[in-house]
Amino acid sequence: MNTEDKNLENRRYRLFDLTWVEVKEWLEKTDVVLVPIGSTEQHGPHLPTGIDSYAAYYVCLEAAKQAEVPVAPLIPVGYSPFHMRPHEPGTITLRDETLFNLMYDIGRSLIYHGFKKIVYVTGHTSNAPTLDKVVRAIRYDTGALAINYAADTEVFAELCQDLIEGKDQLPGWHGGEIETSGALLFCPELVHLERAKLSLPYNPPWLPEGSEKKSGSGFQFYFHGYPVRAPFDQWEYSECGIMGNPLLASREKGEKIYSRMIGILVEFLRQLKQIPVEVKKCDFPERV
Repeated sequence: MNTEDKNLENRRYRLFDLTWVEVKEWLEKTDVVLVPIGSTEQHGPHLPTGIDSYAAYYVCLEAAKQAEVPVAPLIPVGYSPFHMRPHEPGTITLRDETLFNLMYDIGRSLIYHGFKKIVYVTGHTSNAPTLDKVVRAIRYDTGALAINYAADTEVFAELCQDLIEGKDQLPGWHGGEIETSGALLFCPELVHLERAKLSLPYNPPWLPEGSEKKSGSGFQFYFHGYPVRAPFDQWEYSECGIMGNPLLASREKGEKIYSRMIGILVEFLRQLKQIPVEVKKCDFPERV
């Protein structure tokens, strides 16, 4: 399928491109809708700041075409304060309460019109704690079923160990092997592999003796092997925003990894469509 034909096919699934007539037709076929959310944040010198958003949207659209569900507009910003690196500009972050209100209002809008199952698909791991609160609030307030679904490489790394090479080089973390492979698949024109390099996290000087910062997490470190959480800024433990080995990336890996990720989401959506859900309250809050 050429690019023009693929774009035409994608439009049928994107609520943003449809009139209310086509949206109503979707509601006659399914009560499930996907809400993709990513981030705009630095990902090292070789990947675009929007890579998490590109990934979330790609996964949603490809899964939607197989599961036959519509896709809400992409939300290309998220919770990323720890990526505000002083000398590497481009990150745009929302506060936790802002992101909560945004995603909650999107969910309530979709429920108002008849969707009963809202699947938030995030390409950025650190959106997850806020989305946990969103999906619980929606369920308690309306009875609708809201899902926080991870489509990010950090979560998926454990499910594609047979497809990667740098198992000891944080393949699923920031700008690493898996994420760069994905970028070579769905936005190759934005990748600067000539700037890529192996870079792993190191200990910030303020960590207690016996501590080890061995992941790309903005919170996690280990004290004598015991997991502890603290608020890190990424510039404190990463040389350039890369935590992994992007030099091991390839488009072929991206195709295999994301095909598997999409396949799991498709199966989840097909089963979700069969679950009966009763919405008890669908009006939009504070409507004026």
